[in-house]
Amino acid sequence: SPVNIAWDKTHAGPWYVEEQRYGADAVCGGVADQNTATIDRGLKILHWGFEQQQPDGSFNCPDAFHSTSFLVEAAAHACLILNSSQYASQYSGEVNWLKPRIQKAANWMIELAVEANGKKHNQPFTHRRYLVAAALGEAGVLCSDESLVAKSQGYIREGIGLQDPSGFNPEKGGFDVSYHAVGLFYAGRYYDAVADANVKSSLFNMLKKGYAWLQERVRSDGTIDVTGSTRVGATQELSRNNTPKRVDYSVTYRGLYHWSLISQDPSYAELARKAFAGEKIYREQLRRSS
Repeated sequence: SPVNIAWDKTHAGPWYVEEQRYGADAVCGGVADQNTATIDRGLKILHWGFEQQQPDGSFNCPDAFHSTSFLVEAAAHACLILNSSQYASQYSGEVNWLKPRIQKAANWMIELAVEANGKKHNQPFTHRRYLVAAALGEAGVLCSDESLVAKSQGYIREGIGLQDPSGFNPEKGGFDVSYHAVGLFYAGRYYDAVADANVKSSLFNMLKKGYAWLQERVRSDGTIDVTGSTRVGATQELSRNNTPKRVDYSVTYRGLYHWSLISQDPSYAELARKAFAGEKIYREQLRRSS
């Protein structure tokens, strides 16, 4: 991340620990590709993030609750994947280094004042309920901390309750196609890694309605129609790197494919392939307009 690279050189200006979450993608990709060099690279990225952790479990960066939730979820997910892979013993040392730091960060998130402030800032964004639930829940499963799992269930219930009858999960008073996909992505992870039978039932229904709504937004060429979105598109917000936010195709097609496995509906796997192809068209459109 350019913003974190710049901060690492001078320790001046803003940085965001959430930018280190992409290390988890490298870890999971390395496991899938049987490439330990990629796993090592991903762990190095996560490791740097936790090297910035304060004694109380926090990170001294702006928007700390939200930023921390990204890193906790990513690192916990990466560790769970490693633990269930053929590389479990090889990377047990790294996982054991990360686990207490993940647990400490998650417990910082649920401190009374910290959580109250985090909830206040997260209020307009439904997808953050699923992100926080996945962060706390996956950390709880990884660290055998039932208090974190119990806390995560409240966020899941709140998120489900916010879903619009038409299927979208609200963002800033309306819908945002990209952030809707992000919320579904984290909800899917929670479904697999954390949810008990009772939670799974209601979460399945939310995911079914949510992906049916998203399906209608994928054009025939695989590009995603963001018309009317509140955050990405014509009324773009800026990213942490001060560039316009773009449609998150990666989370969209990975989520669609994951839902095809959960629902056992192969049409969503086909839709995922279509969206994967659509990302190339989208990137070319961005290049031409820049």
